[in-house]
Amino acid sequence: MNEAKVIILGTFAMLLPVVAIIIFVFFYNRRQRLQREKLERIEELHRQAMLEASVATQENVRRQIGGDLHDEIGTLLSATRMSLTQITKYEDNPAKRESLLNQTEELLNETLNNVRRLSKELMPSTLDEFGLIIALKDFTEKMTEHTGVMVCFSHGELAELFDKKIELALYRTAQELVNNALKHAKASVINIQLQIKSNNLVLQISDNGIGFDLAEVNKPNRGIGIKNIESRISVIKGKIKFDIEKGRGSSFEITVAL
Repeated sequence: MNEAKVIILGTFAMLLPVVAIIIFVFFYNRRQRLQREKLERIEELHRQAMLEASVATQENVRRQIGGDLHDEIGTLLSATRMSLTQITKYEDNPAKRESLLNQTEELLNETLNNVRRLSKELMPSTLDEFGLIIALKDFTEKMTEHTGVMVCFSHGELAELFDKKIELALYRTAQELVNNALKHAKASVINIQLQIKSNNLVLQISDNGIGFDLAEVNKPNRGIGIKNIESRISVIKGKIKFDIEKGRGSSFEITVAL
């Protein structure tokens, strides 16, 4: 009888670690599964936020273009049509006809200038013709001249052109981040650096400002926020890292695989 008890106890003692291991593995796998599901939910929410931000950005751009077309181009074309109609009424008055023709020509020239301006806003001519490096150099020089803030740009030995989508996304991002540094951080020096690291194109932007509140910049009525910038970068499969805090300078690093 004692021998049977010993065998039972021995068997139990041998099975106990096995049972403990099985329980441990079960709860470990369950925890890993829950963590994966949580991560997937977070990633899905992030993708949804990026999609919403992208749609909002596109909608803002469409609304702005639509407003410009209606308010400026539409008005000028209506005035041109009226001017042309008036010309037909003065067939017997050469001087008046000449005056109206000149007026119509001026209206058409102004309309063309506005169309050119809109097209430049969609794709800056410098960027389209000469590429990102020249466009950023031109942009920083103009910002320094017109704002009094030192906006510096360096690019090392880079002298090549990149994919148009990448160039436009990085150029618009640089514009927005410089604008944020001027409006919100009140920076006096802004540094922009473009370089290639491990077959990645890296854009770094930093300033010496007073910083800004991330939540404040992300408000819908405060222009394009960080989420919208993240969305723009995600379209070109890039990544953005930023160090933002109220009370000190900010820095951003955008990385895009080439």
